[in-house]
Amino acid sequence: MRYGISAAALIVQDERVLLVRHREAGRYDFWVPPGGSLQGEETIFECARRETLEETGLSVALGRIVYVQEFVEPGYHFCKFFILCTSYRGEITLANRGREESFLVDARFFSRHELPGLTVYPEVLQGQFWDDLPAGFPLTRYLGLVKILP
Repeated sequence: MRYGISAAALIVQDERVLLVRHREAGRYDFWVPPGGSLQGEETIFECARRETLEETGLSVALGRIVYVQEFVEPGYHFCKFFILCTSYRGEITLANRGREESFLVDARFFSRHELPGLTVYPEVLQGQFWDDLPAGFPLTRYLGLVKILP
C-alpha cells in the first residue's frame, strides 16, 4: 500500500467558491477546489499555494485547515487537507497547468445555487460549507473516508 498527502485551497469571494474542472471524455467530469499532492519536503500550505498558482494562476495567502478527508483506492491511501484562503491576487488562467494536466479544463467561482446538478468534491461544498462560511468555520471538520473504486 502506498500513502500520500494532498492539499487544496478554499478561495471564497462574494459568497462564491473557486473550483476547477477535471474532465476526461468518457471517464470523469467533476469540480474541486484547486489542489494536489505534496512534492518533496513542502508543507501542506506550500503545496496548496503551488497547486493553486499552477491550476488557476492565483497567488494565495492561506489561513487554517477547515476540512480533512481520507481517500482509499486499490493500493493507495491518501489524506487531503482543505485550507481556507485569506486573500488572493491575480487573474484566473489555466496557462500555468502542466502539459500532463490536459484534464484540467476550467476554473471559476460558483455560488451555492449554481452547484446543484454538478459533480462537486468534497461533497461538503454542496451543503455544510455554506453554513460554515458565515460562521467563520468554527471547527475543523473530518469529512470521513471515501473509497474510490477502479
